[in-house]
Amino acid sequence: MFEVRKSIRRYRDDPAWTYRKKARDYLATFDRGGYPFSLGPQGNGIRDLLQGNLHGQEVCLFHLNAWRRTGGSNRATVAHKFSVAVLPLRRVLPATAFTSSRLSWCAQEWNLPALPRDAGRSTDLPDLGTHRVDCCSVDPAFAALINTYAMERLMHKACMGWRIEENRMIGWTQGRKTYEELLSLAETLATIISDFPEQAWRWPGTRGTSPRDRG
Repeated sequence: MFEVRKSIRRYRDDPAWTYRKKARDYLATFDRGGYPFSLGPQGNGIRDLLQGNLHGQEVCLFHLNAWRRTGGSNRATVAHKFSVAVLPLRRVLPATAFTSSRLSWCAQEWNLPALPRDAGRSTDLPDLGTHRVDCCSVDPAFAALINTYAMERLMHKACMGWRIEENRMIGWTQGRKTYEELLSLAETLATIISDFPEQAWRWPGTRGTSPRDRG
């Protein structure tokens, strides 16, 4: 935790970055029916939002408190903490979520969705790829196109998940990480995006409306 606070101080004071301790307006731009926001069925809170550029590309980094009830007689509510990086995409792509199997227990135990319902009818794809990742998509053919063994190895090593929401990719991992670690996560996301085949960027139009458009 001390290293996280030191990292926040370093970047908060760096004029190349924009820092906000809380960002309810930015949280409202996400569809919270999908990972990692759906892991907080009792609510979510963004902390330590950092916005800037990574190799000339827009990047947003933040910590997420995902609230859920623990059950039992006292019905206590606890915050599970995640670290999130968001990168833009060249265009809207089919809603798809890949999650490292090392993270999947977070959702499977609570039976919470990887993709929001507004994105369209999604399908779990247990036979796609290897045991290292779990996949869910509104377009299984698109998921099969972008899945590679190299991508799965990257995700497994980083213990991360990601999903496509309209024209951005949301990457996440468990725990409250330093910004240096979050930038490494963003680098991994950028590598995954750059490895998408050109056919992915010519994929037919998708269904669903952005939460930004629903107001």
